[in-house]
Amino acid sequence: MPRLDARSGAAALALVAALSLTAALGASCAGTPAAQRGATTCPPLCPTASQPTSPSPAAPAGPVVPGAAGEAPVFDPERLTPVLSDPRLAQVQRFVEMEAYASATTALAQVLASPLPPEDAAAFRYQLGRLRALAGDPLGAAREYDAAAAAGGPLADHARFAAADLLAKAGQPDAALERARAVASDVAIADEVDRILAGALADKGDIEAAAAHWHAYLGRSWPASTWVPEALRFARALLRHPSEARAEEAIRIARRVIDEAPGGAGAGEAKEIREKALATLPFARRKPFLDPGPADLLARARALLASRQDKEALAVADALVALPEAQAPSAFACDAFAARGEALGRLRRRAEAADVYGVAIERCGPAAPAAPAGDGAPAASAGAAGAGAPAPRRPETLYNAGRASLRVDRHAEAAARYSLLEKEYPDHRLADDARYLGARALLALGDQAQFVQMLTAMPDDFPSGDMVADGLFELALFEMERDGWAGAVRPLERALARFPHERAYHAAGRLPYYLGRAHIETGSPDKGKALLEQVIRDYPLSFYMALAHARLAELDPAAAERALAAAMERDASAPYTELRSPAFAHPAFARAVELARQGEARLARRELDLLGVGSRTAPREVMWASAFLLARAGALPQSYSILRTAMAAPAGDGAELAGEWVDHYPVGRWRAAWELAYPRPFAAIVAAETKRSGIPEALAYAIMREESAFDPRVASHAQAYGLMQLIVPTAKRMAKPLGLPWSAEALRRPEINVALGCRYLSVLRNQFSDNPLLAIPAYNAGGGAPKRWIAERPSQSFDLWVERIPYPETRLYTKRVITSLAVYELLYAGAQPGEALRTPLPASPAARSAVANAAP
Repeated sequence: MPRLDARSGAAALALVAALSLTAALGASCAGTPAAQRGATTCPPLCPTASQPTSPSPAAPAGPVVPGAAGEAPVFDPERLTPVLSDPRLAQVQRFVEMEAYASATTALAQVLASPLPPEDAAAFRYQLGRLRALAGDPLGAAREYDAAAAAGGPLADHARFAAADLLAKAGQPDAALERARAVASDVAIADEVDRILAGALADKGDIEAAAAHWHAYLGRSWPASTWVPEALRFARALLRHPSEARAEEAIRIARRVIDEAPGGAGAGEAKEIREKALATLPFARRKPFLDPGPADLLARARALLASRQDKEALAVADALVALPEAQAPSAFACDAFAARGEALGRLRRRAEAADVYGVAIERCGPAAPAAPAGDGAPAASAGAAGAGAPAPRRPETLYNAGRASLRVDRHAEAAARYSLLEKEYPDHRLADDARYLGARALLALGDQAQFVQMLTAMPDDFPSGDMVADGLFELALFEMERDGWAGAVRPLERALARFPHERAYHAAGRLPYYLGRAHIETGSPDKGKALLEQVIRDYPLSFYMALAHARLAELDPAAAERALAAAMERDASAPYTELRSPAFAHPAFARAVELARQGEARLARRELDLLGVGSRTAPREVMWASAFLLARAGALPQSYSILRTAMAAPAGDGAELAGEWVDHYPVGRWRAAWELAYPRPFAAIVAAETKRSGIPEALAYAIMREESAFDPRVASHAQAYGLMQLIVPTAKRMAKPLGLPWSAEALRRPEINVALGCRYLSVLRNQFSDNPLLAIPAYNAGGGAPKRWIAERPSQSFDLWVERIPYPETRLYTKRVITSLAVYELLYAGAQPGEALRTPLPASPAARSAVANAAP
């Protein structure tokens, strides 16, 4: 496979991903003749085979269909076709899939040599510009973009921008300036024009004009991969035009990179720039940079913590707490010691962190006394908090101090800190969190009575608290774990009455599920089975729906089958609803459509954000259409994140999509929404490797979705790489029998990563043959962890066992992956329940059997 350089890799992967997803979507409805579509394969909000398609043959070819007089236009997802899916470009598409971009440009140029309709010629020219850039021909790409801009259409300004960017990088600043200045101000990329103008002006030697554009550009919010290189470029340009003022500005820019770039990206070069700039300054102007004041040091510590540079943050915090200003209670001293505690905790020096937080509490000062009624005196500002005055962040410090104590099992200390928070700040947003965690700390100390009392009172004490459901559920779990099922009924009923339909993935359906279990265990099987059927009906393919189906199937297989069939039949018969919105006539949406067709996912998303997609203020029709557009552009994570984030949206949210798909099974009009949220990229690789390793395809996709969001080049803070997020030592063990490479770079190749990840899953499943689902927490926490937890709780049911996984990350991960597994099994593997819906009732049937056999 040809190697990609850093500049072209992302664009190339987007092209390939777009083509892959187009094929995957084509398997459902898009591009399929109406006569071949059935109710189970049609996307949501598109006609089924029994419904005539509304547009006449003379209707426009694009996905936006004008409405009748007085009506808004309609978005028809079936009419959206990527440029490279055009039959005339079949050979071009094949070359792109092989990443043979030079050959692809030759083939596309031959197509353009023939007469074409103007719209097609403009679209093909734009695509040819993309391909020439990927083939390493920037000047040729700029010429094609110029031609596309001259042809007009929705992407004329994007073509001008692309040409300007390429020409600037090719050392032609005058040509770059001409094109950049011609970009209209109302397109989404207008705020990126400052970057091109700054670089081109700097190349011409006009540092003052360049600096103005760099200031404008860097004053906006950008990903680190964008702003860090540009900031360094600005700093280097300043040093090429020496003056004391420019040297000082270069130092400030370098310091920003050193402190704020995630993981220290670019820090090495930034330090070199800083040292060069410092060397040009006289001592009087150099001294403030060498000896920053307390406020600057505190800002540095916070920036380093925010950028996950924990060792560097600790070094700065050490200096902070040694300052005279930190030796007596004040807002500054509070924040300084809190920063040190946070840094120590992140570096796993947890006992020290708990101790330092104790000092931070003391340095925060006492709580402010309640103001007399009608006093009206303003609260002291952060800057006015002197000795003895309470620090503004005292409640957050108390909360973090309690968490630090819990991490080292200092439960009495944690309970005291949480109690202090609740007593001093009963109306604070963290007060109910403190009640919940404080009660758990007391339970760990054996004070069951106080635990029960504190959680029982939560609904009355915190009428608006967001932790009330968790508190009541924790109380019910306490009863269920000791087989006190009768005692679990009341807290579950109270929680369900107050929170009748939880949406968050880790909680959706938990209250009716466990209430159903409690009724069954206490001799009311009919009430219990009805609640399990309710979970199957109302929480499609959630973690608790899978548990409910498995438990009901154990009690009454026919009832489980009927409940699932009835829910799917209900959702399959949902009537067709058009996607209709005035926003579809907006120029930004027209640009987004064309960019999606070109495979320009990032640029399409920027145009959609002009319509409120990023802020989630867009109408639901626009949100759904945006998800489809981004999927077609190859932006899988961005596409399904629009649908996925809606799962926890509050009821009544104007952009809420949860009520439009998560509450329905993936049949009829709802199917394609699920397909967008749960796609199957790299299908040929996954099919081959799952077969070789003997694991279900659905499991590989479920792991991939949660581990990497299908980004093959992603790397985690823990140095896990690629689609299935493998660390190098694990990859090495898996690779040797297969004769595959296992380096960090190799793990970014889908065919390598999927092969090794599937083999690792196979190894883990073989270790838990009585319950293969235990391979899921093992994949996250290591194979030894579930074995240890099974040994500690050998007879526990799987549902309660998952609730008590001691690592919060692994507990939530297990629920997410089983949810995804249930979806992939039902969506793609047929109507028969798969592993997720046939979850073993015991966590380990073998361990439970062994305990039973050992009993006298």
